[in-house]
Amino acid sequence: MSGRPLLVATGLSSALGLILTEQLSDWNIISLGRTPVAAPQVQHVTADFRRSSSHWEGPLAEKLEEMGGVAGFVHAAGLVYSDALEATTLSEWDDTLAVNLRSAFRLGQVLSPYLNLGASIVMVGSVDAWQVSRDGPAASYGAAKAGLVGLMRHWAGEWGHRGIRVNGVAPGALASGNGPQSGPVHKAVVDRIALGRLGHPKEVAEVIRFLLSPAASYITGAWIPVDGGLNISY
Repeated sequence: MSGRPLLVATGLSSALGLILTEQLSDWNIISLGRTPVAAPQVQHVTADFRRSSSHWEGPLAEKLEEMGGVAGFVHAAGLVYSDALEATTLSEWDDTLAVNLRSAFRLGQVLSPYLNLGASIVMVGSVDAWQVSRDGPAASYGAAKAGLVGLMRHWAGEWGHRGIRVNGVAPGALASGNGPQSGPVHKAVVDRIALGRLGHPKEVAEVIRFLLSPAASYITGAWIPVDGGLNISY
């Protein structure tokens, strides 16, 4: 496994994460999450981002000391409750911000000393950061993803002098995930997508892989919608 660039990633047990893991077979990967990912290049650190970071910081630091500098970081961990604002509990609010936003912030702090010059960071957000879904309100999720946009842009400004690039992708409705897969709600969503179909996690993973690569060497502070044109509809 020596000689490969090192990636730290969250959310790899999702459909998007599993595809991304396959695409990054030429990387060494430290995966943080509750569920291990079975891939030869992946080492797992157990992390429940709803809890304090104290249980994963030590094991992560040990692996970083062992494996060397970090060339990439992908934050794809996510949690969503589709509740109206009035129905959202404080526990749901706290968990949503902890998984989507607080974990990214703390990971950035922990990883900062280990990031190589020219490293690439990719945040996985959502179109919900700037749009309100008519089919499943999720105020806490939208707020957390909007916070991720701000965090990404500030990091891009703070770390640019180190050659570190920080970008984000905003998936729309995917054919695998929490979105509607059939029925009238599915039709209503597809009707608002310019390309007339749901996206595939592979299409999001391809953009993440591009942003991690040298081909994106002059892109930073960018938030790229990968939603088939959902964001241009009203």
